[in-house]
Amino acid sequence: MRSAKGTWIGGTVLVSLLLLVATWFLLVAPQTTATAEVRDEIMATEQSNELLELQLVQLRADFEKLPEHRAELATLQTQIPPTARISDYLREVEQLATTHGVTITSVGPGVPQVLEPAVAAAPAAPADAGTAPTEGAGDAGVTDAGAADASGTEATDPAVAPVPTGPAVPAGMVAVPISLTVVGGYEPTLAFLGALQDGSPRLLLVSSLTATGQKQAEAGGGRPATVAGDQELVLTGFVYVLPDALAVPPAPEAEPTPLPAPVPGKNPLVPIAGE
Repeated sequence: MRSAKGTWIGGTVLVSLLLLVATWFLLVAPQTTATAEVRDEIMATEQSNELLELQLVQLRADFEKLPEHRAELATLQTQIPPTARISDYLREVEQLATTHGVTITSVGPGVPQVLEPAVAAAPAAPADAGTAPTEGAGDAGVTDAGAADASGTEATDPAVAPVPTGPAVPAGMVAVPISLTVVGGYEPTLAFLGALQDGSPRLLLVSSLTATGQKQAEAGGGRPATVAGDQELVLTGFVYVLPDALAVPPAPEAEPTPLPAPVPGKNPLVPIAGE
């Protein structure tokens, strides 16, 4: 009797354990996994929201500085305009010359050229493989080139394309050469040269400058009268143009549809068949 009772109790315990295990795997474990996944999604969403809030704060700060950025852009576009406007610039130069009491004897733009980034110089060609043997090589006859190969040093390949160096050049940026000759007193010509650099809103890069002393001479041939101590400045430089990449060119106008030519010998007042 006791054996049957013990068997019944053991079976009950076993069934209870099986029910607990089944409950865990079928109900509790899936719910725990789903809860963990939801918790991870909530954390990821919160982190994403925090990142978006930071970006929103940065965008608001940038938007508040938008007038400053526009003013800075307007200043930069004055120094490097989106169009050449060479005639306007030459008028500014003439005005500066008049202000400083010097005479421009010649001035003119050159052929515009698209700027490209500077590139590194091509590597030197490797030494000839037929170099005489080095001292101490003995009967082995190892050449300098062979010694370099044996040391593991990589030889420079002359076929490798040069790598651009320096800051990147904006796409489409153009340099317009400007040549200028001015005659006047020593101090006025220097003041005029300084005004070209600082007094004009247009950016001018001076590439070469030659100063020649003048003797006393009368005016003639487009040159003013000079005295000893005057000088002639011959200046070459570049002004720059950067087309506005955001400007959208206007769409071409559609050509009008040509009207049908009248048929010779036919009365134009008679309606066409089918109308």
